[in-house]
Amino acid sequence: MNTWNIIFKQNSKDFFDIEVPENQKKLIINTDQQGLLDTVLSTNVFTEIKNQQIVTTANVHDLLHFAIGVYTVDQGISRESYGFQQWSRHIRLFVPVSTVGGWTRCKKEIEDMLSFLSGDKWEISFRKKAGEQKQLELPVDTNPNKIQSVSLFSGGMDSFIGAIDLLEDNKKVHFVSHYKRGTEGNVQPILYDALKKQYGEGSFDYTRFWVQPTQKNKSLSKERSSRARSFLFLCLGVSVANSLGQNVEFIVPENGLISLNIPLTGTRLSSHSTRTTHPHYLGLFKKIMVELDIKNPIRNPYQFLTKGEIARNCKNTNFLKKWNKTTISCSHPDNSRRKKGSKPGIQCGYCVPCIIRQATEKMNKLKGTKYVQDIIKNPPSQTKKTGSDMRAFKLALEGMNGKSDQSIMFDILSSGPIPFDNEDELKEYVKLYKRGMNEIKNFLKK
Repeated sequence: MNTWNIIFKQNSKDFFDIEVPENQKKLIINTDQQGLLDTVLSTNVFTEIKNQQIVTTANVHDLLHFAIGVYTVDQGISRESYGFQQWSRHIRLFVPVSTVGGWTRCKKEIEDMLSFLSGDKWEISFRKKAGEQKQLELPVDTNPNKIQSVSLFSGGMDSFIGAIDLLEDNKKVHFVSHYKRGTEGNVQPILYDALKKQYGEGSFDYTRFWVQPTQKNKSLSKERSSRARSFLFLCLGVSVANSLGQNVEFIVPENGLISLNIPLTGTRLSSHSTRTTHPHYLGLFKKIMVELDIKNPIRNPYQFLTKGEIARNCKNTNFLKKWNKTTISCSHPDNSRRKKGSKPGIQCGYCVPCIIRQATEKMNKLKGTKYVQDIIKNPPSQTKKTGSDMRAFKLALEGMNGKSDQSIMFDILSSGPIPFDNEDELKEYVKLYKRGMNEIKNFLKK
């Protein structure tokens, strides 16, 4: 395992540097200067910020640069090549910020949050940003369109239902998307157009961001996982919400079952999905926002609902039934091109998100989604990778027979600490997990 020392820079006046031992790696990532962006990362974030006149507080400005750097590191350092046992990496970050005191106070929370999210060891050192610090000038009216909520919009079923629910409540919303090349980048505009036709051209605003680390820098190596992507996604959303006003709420819509990220078997500890909205991760993120004096409320309205319940409670089920087949839940929809006769963009049917999605579709009679494999009519071999998630669900369901609520709580806590205000709230997590797994059970039985 190699230690990586990563120096973030925000401008050309930053000459900070360090000496590193021969057995360690060093990389400079400039998150602002276009001349260096081409060799490390490519992005439309700064163009969109300028075009849409997105102006934030200094700490939010630094947070966005920090998140872009973290995502670039996550995507540009291969776990297989540099991780302990080809997984956990050791990364030291040297980060310029406007207010060193505030960032230093939440340094441990940031390190813990990133470690929990990605499974790596992160060490962070903050320094004063170089050059003259210009005061960011807020426009006279920061929220001319009277936006009430900013909500993440990935193009998945949960975020689409979240959009429907907000618009049905006549909320004025600004949706924020992040996309990579491929299926999700194609799906998002289609769904946005559908929402416009249903609710009106001026019913919402939206911004689509992309951040793509390049392979032009010889020091970088491609990483296939993208666990730190959700940190970037949250920071993009916070940036838009903060630019509109610190009272504008920021919504992260995701069902509670996938949010808990509970290992299905003892050998799959937190390996089957990301921790984008895990209560512990969101709790740490909120603590960091408080320390940085970022006051936008952050919530997941579906934390205690299963995916099936979100769909059942959708405030426009007819519209959902029409467009659900266009949404994407699959972990790797572009892999369908590898199957003979299939096009890219077809959901696999056998990954964890696809199995949870199909359980929801069966429960709510949502039809039309195409899958590479029908795992009920044509079950994949449980000895192959395509059958591993289905097998894990079956083993987890068998293990729940006769299991006490206390034991289930231990399973829930194995994926991370759960913040709760009282014992009743803790019990709600157990009930949520049992209901969610029962939906899977009803789907898998022939």
